Amino acid sequence: MKFFAAIFFLFCFNLFAQETDTTSTDTFIGDTITVTDTIIADTTGIFTPQPDTLYPINQTPLYDYSTFVSRRMIDILNYKYTGDIFLPLSFSFLKDKGMIGQANELILYGNNSTGYLVNGILHNNRYRKFLDLNLIQSESIDSVEVLPLPRGFLYGNDNYLTSVNFIEKDFITTVPYTRIKYYEGPDGEAFVDGIFNTAFLKRFNFYFDITNRNFDGVYDNSDFSIWQANVKLKYFLSNSINLIGSYSLVDSETGFFGGTDVDSISKITNDINSVLFDPLFAPVINPDLRQHYEWDKFNLKGLVSLNNFKTDFNLYYHAERERYSGISSKDEIKNYVSGASLRKSYSHPNIKLEVLASFEKRDLNYYRTDTISGFNNLEAEYNLFSVSPVISIYLLDSIIVPSIFYKYSKLTDYNSQNGLGADITINLFRWINLYTGFSKFDFINEYETTVYEVGGKIKLSNLNADIRFYSINKLLTSFMPSPHISFLFIDEPRIKNITGYSAGLNYDVWKIGFEGRINYNLLEGEPEALSPQIKMHANGGVFYKDILFNNNLNLKTGFAFKFFDFESDDFNSAYQIDFTAAGIIQQTAIVYFSWENLLGEEYFIVPYYPMRERGVRFGLAWELFN
Repeated sequence: MKFFAAIFFLFCFNLFAQETDTTSTDTFIGDTITVTDTIIADTTGIFTPQPDTLYPINQTPLYDYSTFVSRRMIDILNYKYTGDIFLPLSFSFLKDKGMIGQANELILYGNNSTGYLVNGILHNNRYRKFLDLNLIQSESIDSVEVLPLPRGFLYGNDNYLTSVNFIEKDFITTVPYTRIKYYEGPDGEAFVDGIFNTAFLKRFNFYFDITNRNFDGVYDNSDFSIWQANVKLKYFLSNSINLIGSYSLVDSETGFFGGTDVDSISKITNDINSVLFDPLFAPVINPDLRQHYEWDKFNLKGLVSLNNFKTDFNLYYHAERERYSGISSKDEIKNYVSGASLRKSYSHPNIKLEVLASFEKRDLNYYRTDTISGFNNLEAEYNLFSVSPVISIYLLDSIIVPSIFYKYSKLTDYNSQNGLGADITINLFRWINLYTGFSKFDFINEYETTVYEVGGKIKLSNLNADIRFYSINKLLTSFMPSPHISFLFIDEPRIKNITGYSAGLNYDVWKIGFEGRINYNLLEGEPEALSPQIKMHANGGVFYKDILFNNNLNLKTGFAFKFFDFESDDFNSAYQIDFTAAGIIQQTAIVYFSWENLLGEEYFIVPYYPMRERGVRFGLAWELFN
């Protein structure tokens, strides 16, 4: 891989861009490419109708006023995997376990009950209600949509507190397009991704993305390896109907080392830190527990646009298998999900009516080989149906947009669940946006949860600022990244209420950019549930931004920081400072460099998973052979 990196740097200044980013701002914007008998890219976004011209229909956001991370923002984040993409967002916190490939939990709005959708289809593990973001291919993402908290329960059959929608790349180029991304870091950390996209036979477009990531590990049994592939074939039946068939494959193996064994360390020394951060001597909780994860996901999508009516219809099948070995018992989870979803909308200058409906048949199985405990295998087969109508009214030329929404869901042989909410968005002077909303819905074990959110943001040429507040009443800590706990059997909520505040500021002066965000969560609940929680976290940085070398290099470089403060006094606050640089060369190649944990701080975010020590990482994303 080092050989490939050298080749990339040797030729990166002789490249020419071919891809059109589908998100030019924080708000998702549709593709600006048209398809004709000879495919032509339009750079103005204004099309003159021509005979036999085909216009592609693209995936649209679930809600126009969601919070978005565009592809252009993603490209300069110097991220390592999909979980890092959420760093700039309000109320977003990654419970990083330090080692590459571990199943980190992403905390949104103070909780981990998040439904992750890809192009509107739920991808969470249906048995554990959790998704390891290592399994989502970062380079196939066009933009990330985070729904406002009051709308989180609407999407998918399950009532999650929050929802995230990954909108995948869907673009067409005048000639075959190829992109390679590569990076490497210490301890055998390496990443390589290849994308190929081409149009053929006038009405077809083929997309292929393959990824491999590896990490040798630092502590005993902390290594990681994963292969991912994504294949899509799009057929332009007409200007009104597009069909897309897709297949996603994942095959990974992870050392679930469980963090360092503090109890064992405390028996040999009173100075725990003298051993805790030493990978040569620190014992780990699980020296031989391994996870092997596989998934195969198929989807057939129909996109229909007829005047004011739009339809997004999906048929899908998901097969997932995860095995845990190397312990006295061997666990295996097998999930088989087949389903259909429909999203239909009618738009008028003053009103928008939308209906979301889905049906799933689930076959969930948990097998355990354990003759000592007498644990019985768990098997469940059931159907789940949901429907959600949404009504939005556009007043005063869309300055004020109130909405009301409802959800009904029914699981086989169980009571139905209901949810109702409303929100309003106010857009003033094109640079001030205000939002407020609430919802009340049935959560797990028939608990009724109420949520609120209020916020505002200002967006000018050199200034972006926002402030937000949210409240959740009755929260359950039920979604965990490992099956080795009795997470299915929860009687009472352990964290009963959460209130959160967030403020962010991005301000550019001359060529210096100041970025900062602070998030504060106030939790109420049982002490043992609160003790490892993060109370306050902040991130930001100071960066130099400029376009150099006759507009051939768009550079952003500087120092980034993170700070964490725990809810309990038993855990010390922590911080990390990184030096980062990202340069876009001729809109074709992106060069990354980072010196992480510059001061060599020894700390953890999740007890007791030590964060990695100081290290250098570099990489390159390169469009070539176009």
